[in-house]
Amino acid sequence: MPPIPHETELKLVLAPGEAARVPSAAPLAGMAGRSNGVIALYFDTPARELSRHGLGLRLRRIGRHWRATLKAAGASGGGLHQRPEWEYPMPGPLLDLSRFAATPLSDLPGAETLHERLSPILATEFRRTTWDLAPQPGSRLEVALDEGRIVARGRESPIAEVEIEVLEGPVSAAFDLAEALAKTLALRPEPASKLARGMQLAVATRPRPVHASHDSIADAQDAGEAARRIAAACLAQAQANESGVLESTDIEFVHQLRVALRRLRSALRLFREALPSGEDAAFAEDLRWAAGALGRCRDWDVFVTETLPSLVRAHGDAQAGKAILARARARQREARRAAREAIVSPRYGLAMIRMARWVSTPPGTADGAPPLKEFASRRLRKGARRVEEGSAAIATLDAAARHRLRIEVKRQRYAVEFLGSLFKAQPVRRHARALARVQDALGLANDCANALAHVRELSPPPGFEEFARGWFAARELAGIEAASRLLAAAAGERRFWRRKREAIALSPPA
Repeated sequence: MPPIPHETELKLVLAPGEAARVPSAAPLAGMAGRSNGVIALYFDTPARELSRHGLGLRLRRIGRHWRATLKAAGASGGGLHQRPEWEYPMPGPLLDLSRFAATPLSDLPGAETLHERLSPILATEFRRTTWDLAPQPGSRLEVALDEGRIVARGRESPIAEVEIEVLEGPVSAAFDLAEALAKTLALRPEPASKLARGMQLAVATRPRPVHASHDSIADAQDAGEAARRIAAACLAQAQANESGVLESTDIEFVHQLRVALRRLRSALRLFREALPSGEDAAFAEDLRWAAGALGRCRDWDVFVTETLPSLVRAHGDAQAGKAILARARARQREARRAAREAIVSPRYGLAMIRMARWVSTPPGTADGAPPLKEFASRRLRKGARRVEEGSAAIATLDAAARHRLRIEVKRQRYAVEFLGSLFKAQPVRRHARALARVQDALGLANDCANALAHVRELSPPPGFEEFARGWFAARELAGIEAASRLLAAAAGERRFWRRKREAIALSPPA
């Protein structure tokens, strides 16, 4: 049986206005590119039989030549797409399914009558410019700049992207080229194919914020593999929310993108001792910077939509409240613009490319590394001690110290969620919920300090700031009292990870 043909490509979406700069960007500058008009039709049945089986069927014209392509589900993450692909020339705009007799298309139920049920579901129209590169002996890449649109059921979405296909050689060559482009162009990895984007247009569903997933690492070989799986899930959540931040006014997209970056940074911190020193140096600082820009936007979102309206109602001066809300909304818009500028910046794009490279690179085997469950137990014990040390003196902590305690609680909650699949599910869920309640209570106290700073920025009328100070102080006290109770309750939860003496007993003798 002949080997199954595979396509490996790295997809990168360009920021608005960047497409014109691609031909002059290093390392493409001075190279002659080939340019053609491209029209493609994507097919499926009314019951979406192909889509449900992970298949995509396309008839495409490039210049004067027609080709039919079938793609099957494969590995996809961080913008890197690796999937089985069968492609055949066609004499014209006719879809000859007989060419796909030895592909998964023929395995579909009712394959013999599939041609009767197929019809176009969407189309793409774009201009493609391609360059062939041989960055090193044994390595060949095709770089394609696509500019145009996706059309489905009367709706359309723009196409402005770069695809780097690996024709021969290692995948790392595609990432090397992407990094070179990202140093001068604003682009970032694109996790969705043109078909996936078109399907979203076709069903006319409004994009929704994507929340964190809790994937299992129970079958991971070691901490290095577990770290990459967890980081890949965090990266997927971040990328799934990027377009919502850029194109929607729904503040939940900002929140979920910020959560994804916080979880990603926490995962890298959690596994740092199991990774080669400095392995995350290429993107760690940029992730912190991006999370900061989103954090400022999130602070103003919460202040404008939740905190300030309640404060204004409690104060009772509607006219003063209206003016303050207007000024606060202006600050919110400024923070949103700054967050969007961060996401489309070369700095963010380069960090995401480097992050995608890291999660797609198999980890090396660390000599003397402990079993994964032992590693997890040690990290969870360490995090629990830090939370206990802070909670013991919560009544005497100032705002800065309470904020640090909240960070420790948040990191421990994330650690429980990341590592929980290695232990019994019920106590893991119970412990994570207990920590989440503590985090929320401490967050209320912390938000009061931030909110008072926001009030001062808005030039409030006489007396309003004093009223706000007292109002926030009462809420802050309520948050501290609730956090104290909830910390005690969390401390009473049964520890599901291995105790230290058990871990030592299970270690091999020296």
